[in-house]
Amino acid sequence: MCDVDYVRSIVNNGLSKSDAVRLFVECDFRVLAKVANEITEKVTGNSVTFVNNVVINYSNICVAQCPICAFYRPPKHPEAYVRSPQEIINAVREARARYGVDELHINGGFNPDLTIEYFEEVFSGVKRAVPEIIIKGPTAAEVDFYARVWRMSSREVLERLKVAGLDVLSGGGAEILSEDVRKIITPYKFDANTWLRIQKEAHEVGLHTNATMLYGHIEQPHHIVEHVMAIKRLQEETGGVLMFIPIKFVPWNTRLLKDGIVKGPAPPEYDIKVIAISRLILGSTIGRIGAYWASTGKRLASTLLLSGANDLVGTMINEQVMKQAGLREYTTIEELASIAREVGRRPYLRDTLHRKLIEVKP
Repeated sequence: MCDVDYVRSIVNNGLSKSDAVRLFVECDFRVLAKVANEITEKVTGNSVTFVNNVVINYSNICVAQCPICAFYRPPKHPEAYVRSPQEIINAVREARARYGVDELHINGGFNPDLTIEYFEEVFSGVKRAVPEIIIKGPTAAEVDFYARVWRMSSREVLERLKVAGLDVLSGGGAEILSEDVRKIITPYKFDANTWLRIQKEAHEVGLHTNATMLYGHIEQPHHIVEHVMAIKRLQEETGGVLMFIPIKFVPWNTRLLKDGIVKGPAPPEYDIKVIAISRLILGSTIGRIGAYWASTGKRLASTLLLSGANDLVGTMINEQVMKQAGLREYTTIEELASIAREVGRRPYLRDTLHRKLIEVKP
């Protein structure tokens, strides 16, 4: 019988891949959530963290054209754009003055017309204009693409971006770290091993990273388990991962939905299982697991805070990828703090590197 005591005993004895898959498939989501929540409370107490950040996409032009994505536009599309360095710098300056943001989250598509000098101008210009801002981005997928376009090694790209002002590598591009899934949802992106390699290279050159997982499309439970275990091994090897963020696939306006490969979003019970099994596998290896309200919605995010998650990721001012996929939610520091308090947690505003924690008082 898959009750709380059974799950506790399996976890305490060392969770194997087969154990984790069996728990995911056979156990009630409430049972997994309870044990995962117990572990989270041991790791970080009753704190819930998040960052105050602005999201700026430097370009929506992307030649990968993944069927999971509603954000990209092909080159020469009437809605395609590239933001100038000065436009980005001005937007960051305004977001800092208006909202007090501490982080710039910047990424985009695979735009073959952009140069390394463009990114260096953006990052160095942002740092000159707003020295206190922490720059997070791009993804390992972007690093790989641009390295090939520029005929550079991915390590050289990372080193130059770091010198220009990049502080943290975004966790995106991981999707699901299984090739049988990737060949359908991201057929023209790099493979799973390359994502892991670039993450390691980032850690080696002194950049921390986030790690993500896109779930709720065509994956099976064993893909979820394999992905989380790969992230755990990465962290055990390098210690450079700041947090793990499972991102729910939002199918509206994507080709996967239009082609009938997916029928709709995953049910809430599945979301809870994904967060819970992530905590059961990771334990304290990665302290923070994100409840990504921008993809799940804020109501479900509060439940995920009782299921193994303990971070609400960020205010995500100006987030566009999920909006293009069909979500239209916005939030504030006060609202995220309220979500945490509603489930008995104490909300803390953090910086990107999880160094500063400031409690958000009601």
